[in-house]
Amino acid sequence: MNRKRYRLVAGFLLLVLLTISVPAIASDIDELRKQQNMLNSQLENLKNSIKQVDKEKKNVAEEIAELEQKLSEAQKELAATEAKLKETQAKLESTMKELKQAEERVEEQKDDLNTRMRTMYKTGPVDYIEVILGASSFSDFLTRLDMVERIIEADKSLLAEFRARKEEVAQKKSELEEQQRLIEAQRNSINERRAQIVAYRGDRQRLMAKLEEQKREYERQQDQLERDAENLRRKILAWEMQNKKGFFGTGEFRWPVPSSSYVTSDFGWRIHPIYKTRRFHDGIDIAAAMGADVLAADDGEVIFAGSYGGYGNTIIVSHGGGISTQYSHLSKILVGVGKQVIKGDKIGLVGSTGLSTGPHLHFSVIKDGQAVSPWNWLK
Repeated sequence: MNRKRYRLVAGFLLLVLLTISVPAIASDIDELRKQQNMLNSQLENLKNSIKQVDKEKKNVAEEIAELEQKLSEAQKELAATEAKLKETQAKLESTMKELKQAEERVEEQKDDLNTRMRTMYKTGPVDYIEVILGASSFSDFLTRLDMVERIIEADKSLLAEFRARKEEVAQKKSELEEQQRLIEAQRNSINERRAQIVAYRGDRQRLMAKLEEQKREYERQQDQLERDAENLRRKILAWEMQNKKGFFGTGEFRWPVPSSSYVTSDFGWRIHPIYKTRRFHDGIDIAAAMGADVLAADDGEVIFAGSYGGYGNTIIVSHGGGISTQYSHLSKILVGVGKQVIKGDKIGLVGSTGLSTGPHLHFSVIKDGQAVSPWNWLK
């Protein structure tokens, strides 16, 4: 009787303990999933922010490239203008010398003519008498008189020619001075435009530096969130493997992408293709065509199916015994949580979602919440 009563009390206490403990476990996993959803949402927001910064960086980079082109063109234009100005200045200097020489010739000829004219004016009639008296005949007189008149006319003609040359050189000088003024104005305009371009380019370069700093900060936050999400995922997986029974796998995994065996990135340390920093790669990347079939590596139960931060669209299959497989960057998920799959079932399609540079499958194996080399399991 006492034994029977003891068994009844023990059974009752066990029932009470189970009733209390189950909701506590359920509450724990609900809280973990809530945190996971919140982290995924924050990661998605950060990815969108990074995309926006990249877009702004692209626009600013295009502006800077355009400014560099304009600056190069202005520099070439300025060089051509400087050369033209130098040439004009050289011509002007030469013309100034010509003008000075022409002025000197005019003055010399003018002096010679004036001297002759003054002499003839002073001696006037006497000269004519001397010419007449000195002539051997009237014919000789006319000849001598004609020679004197010819000399005077020649002096006048030469003086007129020198004056015309002087005026021509003076006109050329005036034109060159105007040309020089216009070229100098053009040079000043180009220099001003160049200074404006340089100043604006400096503004754009400073903005680019701020955008790069902003992106680095976003990436730092993303790294932290991804680490937090990874730790959370390990906790959820550990809980799933302890509390869900499901199928147990065969222990020999098949290749998950039958259409391709090309591994672009192996398990272990590598330079991240997007961040360009050294990071640990917790799986293998199998390049394949967009939309190629992704198959379950072994029998098991789907314990996660959805978007997962940088992994993009992801499926996680538990195979029991603390072993699970992860399939990421999918373009389409074909199974839901709780779906029981067998080795070779089509569960998704190859894609490039999340942090990805092209269509491929990220495949990883998790043992007791830690990523291990898939090559230990793939047959």
